[in-house]
Amino acid sequence: MLDRLRRRTMTPSRPLLYPEQIGLALFSLIAIGGGIVFAVKIVF
Repeated sequence: MLDRLRRRTMTPSRPLLYPEQIGLALFSLIAIGGGIVFAVKIVF
């Protein structure tokens, strides 16, 4: 599965992020980071 994912992401024909996906990607990163911080605060 990793080989397929790597092969798909390494192809230069498709950009990694389309302009309309930047907001979604930022939101996802913030949500994941917030979840990690929240989990760490609960554990420790």
